[in-house]
Amino acid sequence: MTPVLGPHHIALLQRALGALQSGQAALAERMVRDLGDPARQHPDALYIFASARAGQGDKAGARAGYEAALRVAGTNPQLWNAYGNHLHDMGLAMDGMRALQRAVSLQPAYGEGWINLAIVAIDAGDFGVADDALNRAARLMPPRHPRLSSVRGALDSARGRYEEAAVAYRDVLIQTPDDLRARHNLATALRSADRPVEALDIIDGAIAVGLTAPQSLTLRAHLLAELGRFDEAVIQYRAVLDLHPDCLDAQDTYARLLPQIGRQDEAMDAYDRALVQHPTHMPLLLSAITVAKDLRQPERALGLLDRAASLISDQEELAVARMQALDMAGRSGEAIDMGLRLAETDSVRPGLQVQLAQMLLASGDVVRAEHHATTATRQRPFDQKAWALLTVIWRLLNDEREHWLAGYDRIVTTLDIGTPPGWSDQASFLADLRTTLDELHVTTAHPADQTLRGGTQTRGELFDRRQRPAIMALQQQLKLCVEDSLSSLPREADHPFLSRRTDHIRFAGAWSVRLHASGHHVQHYHPQGWLSSAFYVALPDTVGLEAKDHAGSLLLGCPEDALGLPDLEPRRIIRPQPGRLALFPSYVWHGTAPFAGEQPRLTVAFDALPA
Repeated sequence: MTPVLGPHHIALLQRALGALQSGQAALAERMVRDLGDPARQHPDALYIFASARAGQGDKAGARAGYEAALRVAGTNPQLWNAYGNHLHDMGLAMDGMRALQRAVSLQPAYGEGWINLAIVAIDAGDFGVADDALNRAARLMPPRHPRLSSVRGALDSARGRYEEAAVAYRDVLIQTPDDLRARHNLATALRSADRPVEALDIIDGAIAVGLTAPQSLTLRAHLLAELGRFDEAVIQYRAVLDLHPDCLDAQDTYARLLPQIGRQDEAMDAYDRALVQHPTHMPLLLSAITVAKDLRQPERALGLLDRAASLISDQEELAVARMQALDMAGRSGEAIDMGLRLAETDSVRPGLQVQLAQMLLASGDVVRAEHHATTATRQRPFDQKAWALLTVIWRLLNDEREHWLAGYDRIVTTLDIGTPPGWSDQASFLADLRTTLDELHVTTAHPADQTLRGGTQTRGELFDRRQRPAIMALQQQLKLCVEDSLSSLPREADHPFLSRRTDHIRFAGAWSVRLHASGHHVQHYHPQGWLSSAFYVALPDTVGLEAKDHAGSLLLGCPEDALGLPDLEPRRIIRPQPGRLALFPSYVWHGTAPFAGEQPRLTVAFDALPA
């Protein structure tokens, strides 16, 4: 039974609500506690108490408070709305969506509830629910209401419809010109729509009138870098990190940019300064460890790992990172001993298993390497690293499963992509594509964490360059050709590549590489892909002149140098030709042979996943 409130209780609750709304969460909580029982079990009191706990950062306590209130007043739509928003704040978007659906089912004319449902559904990835909720809200709210337009922009952005998102955010600014968040969102949408000059103009204007959020200041730095204004970008990143040293987006991007503009030695300096100010900031430490490993600075990574280990009770959390850093530092024996000890105590750790397999293989212990690699594939069937190691392990064991797995002759394919619509012939298309790609190669050195040597790589997602007709045409042509090629392959239930084959793909990343004389790719695989590729746009005249000359060719089947197997010959060699596309499973080792000549070797590569 709901407690009955007297005038004194009602007045105290009203004061508590006022304190809550003015940001005095602790005072609001004390007022609710002063109500005493049974009055503080009233739904309104429980709601204020839960909101006060949330305002003080006690997410679990707030959730318990909302749930207690709902047990008393389970038909109150406002309570379900508050509960759903809180679950969303806790990172439980699906649970939050269901709670908000309950709110609007109890009160179908609840416009605020429909708007909140749309917001949470976007984060839950259910765009159909979000679209329906926005349409319901639009029938209940004034036309072009700023909040309605803002959420519509968020939905369009989530769907990749960045031009439509920009229109929605401009609508917000028509109604509320001083809305700085809308200006940030507009700049973000314009950046995603490949309109960086306009985006920079918008964010500069917003910063000039008071926008100081670290995300916005970092967005400005990103845009300057994307426009090739690297000196200004460096100044901006430094300005962000001086004010917000724990801004991980700025830290990570800045550290990875510096090696590409010839400033490798400075790459970790901003992390070092930040950790002096925030020595116990675990997300910052973990980010620094990842970047140090990627930039191949193992001693620095080990030092950071020691600091992190002193701050957490679960030492195994950082085990794989420590093993990798030890191995990189030439202390593979220590790394193997550590991995074997951990595997004995907890075998259900696929990351540990695959790292141990790699180090055992490099040490020459092929049999034990096979055990740990196959264990990893059972625990995580789509782990590309484990399958990549097995292609080498089974080769060394003369096991025919190597060819079943790698499919050098039956899965690896090459094809000519033809001419996309809008061009008279392939030569003219490739010429336009080359001009476009040359404009995007604005750095002076290769990324320190990538596999190319002696060249440059485009920054960001290549297929996000929506204002570049040649790139958009290439994306569409590649999708058609790849899906047609895959349709000829069988489906095999027990095969890690063929078992995942579908009729359609989605791109999981694309980039362009421009190699200069003696440039090449070291042998590698793609951990985030399913299908990987090499598409040849332009080649030096010296490449492919003679049948026995493999300069600039794609070499398949040789493992990375770290495994210490230099005598293994390629299983397949693909000679490049302009307009040719090579396709192979992402776990197949691949690299390129160096070439001579002054002209660059220009390619596009992508990873794809089944759609």
